[in-house]
Amino acid sequence: MDSTQLLWTQLAAGVFTLLFAGTLFNLIRMRGRIGAAAAWPAVEGTIIASSVDAPAAHVSDDANDAKPVVRYRYRVGGRELDGDKISVGGAALTTRTLATRQAARYPVGAVVDVHVDPKDPANALLDPSATGNLTAQLVFVLTFGIIAAVLIAHVIAGHVLYTAKGVPLFAFLAPALAFVAVIAALLSFVRMRQLSSASLGRPTVNGTIVSSDVIEEWIEEKRSDNDNDSSNVNRKKIPRYQVDLRYAFRVGKRDFVGVNPNWGWTGVYGRRDTAEQEASRYQPGQTVTVHYDPQHPANAVLKPSNQGGTFAPLVFAAIAAVVGAVLLWFFVGVGFA
Repeated sequence: MDSTQLLWTQLAAGVFTLLFAGTLFNLIRMRGRIGAAAAWPAVEGTIIASSVDAPAAHVSDDANDAKPVVRYRYRVGGRELDGDKISVGGAALTTRTLATRQAARYPVGAVVDVHVDPKDPANALLDPSATGNLTAQLVFVLTFGIIAAVLIAHVIAGHVLYTAKGVPLFAFLAPALAFVAVIAALLSFVRMRQLSSASLGRPTVNGTIVSSDVIEEWIEEKRSDNDNDSSNVNRKKIPRYQVDLRYAFRVGKRDFVGVNPNWGWTGVYGRRDTAEQEASRYQPGQTVTVHYDPQHPANAVLKPSNQGGTFAPLVFAAIAAVVGAVLLWFFVGVGFA
C-alpha cells in the first residue's frame, strides 16, 4: 500500500473499531437490562391496539421492512399509563410474516402481564425474556469485530496480507463464517431438543384454535440477462407458503395466543396444496392441549414431542459444513500449493 492507501486503511480500521466497541457496549448493556427487567413486578394490563407497521408496497416479502405495533394500558399507584414496548430494546424490523405473528400474540382486549420498572412506572414491557434484539446485537458485534481485526492486521503489516501464492488472508474468513454457521445451527438443534424434552413435563391447559390459515409470500429473485449490463435485470417472484396457526389459552387471569405447533423451525412450502393440507390439521374452535412454560406462559406449544422441523438445523449445518470445507480446501490448495 502507498501512503494514501495506508491512510484510508487506518481510517477504516478506526471507524470499524469504534463500531465494534459501540455495539459491544450496547450488547453488554442490553444483557444487563434484560436481567434487570426479569425482576420487575407485573401488573394487570389490557391490549388496546395491535397491528403491523409496514410500507404500503414493497418489492419482496423477504424484506425486513415491518414491525409489530402493540399498545397496552395498565395502572400503577392510581395512575393510568400506556405502553408500547414488547421487549427490551423495542421491536426490530423484520419480515411482514414474522411481524404479523408477533402482533398476533397480543390481540386487542387480551388481559396481559405488564412488567413495570419500579424506578420509573412509565417504563414497561410485555415480555422481559425475549432476546431477539440481543441476537441481532451479537451479529453486529461479530461482524464489526472481524472487519476491524482484518483492517488492523493490514495496518500493522503496512500491506495487504497474502499467502505465499498470493491469496489474500481475509479470503479465509469465508470458510470461517461457514463453520460459525455450522456451530450456530447445531446449538439451535440442541436447544430445540432441550425445549421439547422440558415441555413434556410442563403443565398443560386447554386452548382453542383461533385460526389455521395459509400465508402466501412472494420472494424476489434477481437475474441479469447480461452480466455486463447491471441495469438489465429481470425480477422474478417466487411464491412460498407458510401455515399461520393461532390458538388462544388462559393461564390464571392472563390471556395468551400461541403460534407454534412444536419447537421445530417453521415449515416453508413451495406448493399451496401442501401448506393447506398441513393447516387442515387444526380447525377453528377445536379444543387443543397447550404445553406452556410456567415461568413464561407465552412460550407454549401444542405437540412438544413432534419432531417436525427440528432436524432442519442439522440439514442447514450439513450444507454450511460442505460449503466451508470446499472453500477451505480451495483456498489452502491455491494459496499454499
